[in-house]
Amino acid sequence: MVATRWRAVAAIEPGGAGPVFLPDERPGLRDPLTAYTAESAYVNHLDDAGRVAAGALADLVVLDRDPFTQPPEALAETAVALTHVGGERVFATE
Repeated sequence: MVATRWRAVAAIEPGGAGPVFLPDERPGLRDPLTAYTAESAYVNHLDDAGRVAAGALADLVVLDRDPFTQPPEALAETAVALTHVGGERVFATE
């Protein structure tokens, strides 16, 4: 699943050496991230999910770096550091 999201932004296979496919048409990170979160919740009629806000339901993933400060080609190297599901910590790299 991570590779699919990475390809949506980078437009090249992880570790690929070929040219970027249609570089001028690559979306920024915000569009695919919104599609996988808020828009997915909307389509599934989950009105209190899909966003980080007081009172909203949220499963939360903390990454080991800010993906918005990385070049698209480096996004595949981003790793999950912490995961909360239903308010409970289910994964942590410690």
